[in-house]
Amino acid sequence: RVVLVLDDILDIGDTMLAIRERVLGLGARAFYSAVLTDKKKTTAKPICADFVGLSLPDRYVFGCGMDAHGIWRNLPAIYALRQAGAE
Repeated sequence: RVVLVLDDILDIGDTMLAIRERVLGLGARAFYSAVLTDKKKTTAKPICADFVGLSLPDRYVFGCGMDAHGIWRNLPAIYALRQAGAE
């Protein structure tokens, strides 16, 4: 079978890589990933999403199903916490 995994955010990439390895190990013919958001990191990720909705800077984001400290998950847009020292 061909498997498509959907996720809200691709941050470091370790979890998606583990899912890919498991799915292929279970006999999938092909693996694809789609993410709502992909954080731009300064270091290389072990996996890249095949389909990306939005590319975001490396900030802590929330809303649209992603929470910040257990709150704000159901906000209708994506927001970022202020960076330390930012005004």
